[in-house]
Amino acid sequence: MKLIDFALGLSVVASLATHVSSVTPPGASTPLFYLVATSSSSTTNLAVRPVAASDVNSFSDSAKPLRLDGTLTGSSPVVEFYLNSQGQLALIDPTTSTNYNALIDSAFNGDCSADGAIVFLQGSSSNKCAKRQGFQIQSDTENSQLGAQLVFNFVGGFYACGSNQAIWYKVNAADAPSDCSPVSLYTVPVVA
Repeated sequence: MKLIDFALGLSVVASLATHVSSVTPPGASTPLFYLVATSSSSTTNLAVRPVAASDVNSFSDSAKPLRLDGTLTGSSPVVEFYLNSQGQLALIDPTTSTNYNALIDSAFNGDCSADGAIVFLQGSSSNKCAKRQGFQIQSDTENSQLGAQLVFNFVGGFYACGSNQAIWYKVNAADAPSDCSPVSLYTVPVVA
């Protein structure tokens, strides 16, 4: 009897796997994913289940997806990320199917700063301090099945800043801007 129960359970899992498939855009080295911000105080509330593109508004208040304007709030569309064939973080605006490049928009103050807002541009940036290289997806160190998070050069971290919760990368928490809270940006798969 246990063998029949096991076989039935296995067939249900196999059936589900055929109905839930990830989406990979042309030229990408990874399937599409959302970047969902959560703070250390609410990581237990993170919805790590795959999310269909048609159900993008199903995220909870404690797990906010990153939007095209680089913020967690507002009315710009929630975007779908991927790593392109060069290993760089890229994204698609699903409302227009337009591709963008992700970068850290560092300022020049006699020298290029290490910190900056995360921005999304078509093509390249005229900012000579902007950083495209260094984004990585890092699996959870205790259990890779728990998901992965975005890191930049494996130092510093991401912060939600200001009333619109713009995402900034900072090497040191004390760096400007000051109205910021640390966040983790976790990947959540986009499914068809």
